[in-house]
Amino acid sequence: MLKAGNRFLLGMMIMFLLLSSANAVELTSQERAYLDKLGAVTMCVDPDWEPYERVDEQGNFTGIAADLVEIVSQRLNIPFVIVPTVDWQETLEVSREGGCMLIPFLNQTAEREEWLTFTEPLFVAPNVFITRNEHDFISDPAELVDRTVVLPHGTSMEEFLRRDYPNLNILTVDDEHDCYRMVSEGEADMTLRSLTIAAFIIRRDGWFNLKIAGQPPEAHYVNHLRMGVLKEMQGLRDILNKAILTITPREREEIINRHVNIEYLQTVDLTWIMRMGAFLGVLLAVSFYWNHRLKNAFADLRESERSKSVLISNIPGMAYRCLYDREWTMEFVSRGCQELTGYKSEELINNRVVSFNTLIVPEDRENIFKVWEKARGAKLPAELEYRIITADKTVKWVYEKGVFVYDDHDNVLGIEGLIIDISDRKAAEEKLSSIAATDELTGLWNRRRFMQALQQEIMLAKRYGQIFSLLMLDIDHFKSINDSFGHDVGDATLQHFSMVIKRHIREVDIPARYGGEEFMLILPKTDLDGGYLIAERLRKYLETNPIPAGPEPFHISVSIGVTACGPEITEPDQVLKIVDNALYEAKNAGRNRTVKKTV
Repeated sequence: MLKAGNRFLLGMMIMFLLLSSANAVELTSQERAYLDKLGAVTMCVDPDWEPYERVDEQGNFTGIAADLVEIVSQRLNIPFVIVPTVDWQETLEVSREGGCMLIPFLNQTAEREEWLTFTEPLFVAPNVFITRNEHDFISDPAELVDRTVVLPHGTSMEEFLRRDYPNLNILTVDDEHDCYRMVSEGEADMTLRSLTIAAFIIRRDGWFNLKIAGQPPEAHYVNHLRMGVLKEMQGLRDILNKAILTITPREREEIINRHVNIEYLQTVDLTWIMRMGAFLGVLLAVSFYWNHRLKNAFADLRESERSKSVLISNIPGMAYRCLYDREWTMEFVSRGCQELTGYKSEELINNRVVSFNTLIVPEDRENIFKVWEKARGAKLPAELEYRIITADKTVKWVYEKGVFVYDDHDNVLGIEGLIIDISDRKAAEEKLSSIAATDELTGLWNRRRFMQALQQEIMLAKRYGQIFSLLMLDIDHFKSINDSFGHDVGDATLQHFSMVIKRHIREVDIPARYGGEEFMLILPKTDLDGGYLIAERLRKYLETNPIPAGPEPFHISVSIGVTACGPEITEPDQVLKIVDNALYEAKNAGRNRTVKKTV
């Protein structure tokens, strides 16, 4: 028998499922007049991007995007008309030339902002790496060497990968299907595609030798698919936003299930458990660490109603339902609570012994609340990583994903979700990241990580008009140190030199060992004269302070090349050539000096 509290909860959930909040959007007279003047809203779509978008032989527009656009159309009472295009590349070209008013389903990027303005997200889904089954899990794409990624032409992910991971070789193809085929047949190591699309295509086309192998850590690799409206039509964007913000999480779930065919049993007496089961089905693909365990749990789920309760009781981590308050007051907590937090489930219910908020590391609490506030404003799920302190005072990293539950008046009833321990993953990521990014001898960034930082600094300069200085430093006559005192003293000299650099720079500055006795230093927001001043300060300190590395302290000197970069630099090789020439001049002029050169 269900307790009274559970009967009330199930009753509220049934009401939520039966009632709809899909009301027409109220527009001002000026907004309605604006739409009347526009007439039919023209759009260019991707004709072959299942399950998001597809235009069939009869010209029918179908898919997740089509259903979301239909909701917007109904709530604004405006027609949308497709301007036909052959492929995605032509869609972008027609849009850029003003041949249609909007593109209904795409990511926002700096390049597209040149001619489009963007609405709030219609749909959010992570991008994941797809590899063959024999490939290892990808914790940090930056550590991959000579790996090939295949992508469709013109995607935002191509733009991001080229910028963030110059270590990857990128191939582009005309057809989404070719991405999976090339990975399956070994012509490419991986592809990066939306989780929703990957789950759909792998199952539909039978790519059973492929798997989800990782997710880029940066937030911009999550698809926030929006409507892109021509820049001169910001009024239309604002009106579309009004309709988009009325789309509920429940409506999005129904659309996803319609096209991706997430199968689950429909029962009334266990509605909440089935909603949690469907939610866990989505989380299953994202949280691939626990894929095997969740798959077994779902096999039990489909067998009987009894096994639905078993799933909630035995899933890894803690399934929960809580109030939306500052204490995250728990109304339901699964048995996994004790393993995760050290507290029994009943000790968290209604904050009987402890509230969940008191378990969260204090520095993380405000940010968590802000993430949930943002999710509520956008009516989207929330996805977080943060730290908790368990009953035995152990600090754990956890991953949480949850959704708001609303009543028929759009009031928040609470939150449902899942919290999982990711401490091992975080520790491995930090260790791998540190190993991959630092020079073992000096502790400074290595050449590969420096090149990534330089690329990012160039992008910032280009986007925001900032300037930065770049220094190339070379210890004079370093070979003679190794020859006279041995390599141990040489290594100690490099370590001391690195320590001197760190003592003379700001926290925001980026020192790196470029190779051998050659070092690089990036000074953000620093002009040429400022860079020269820092270089001279370092040079003079080394000239007058002996190195305590050998049998007796000895002096070293350093030659330094300096340049400053602004928006005119587009590639790292350009600025590296200039600063290398400056260093060459310093050495050629007798060493122990600084030479600055303009771009």
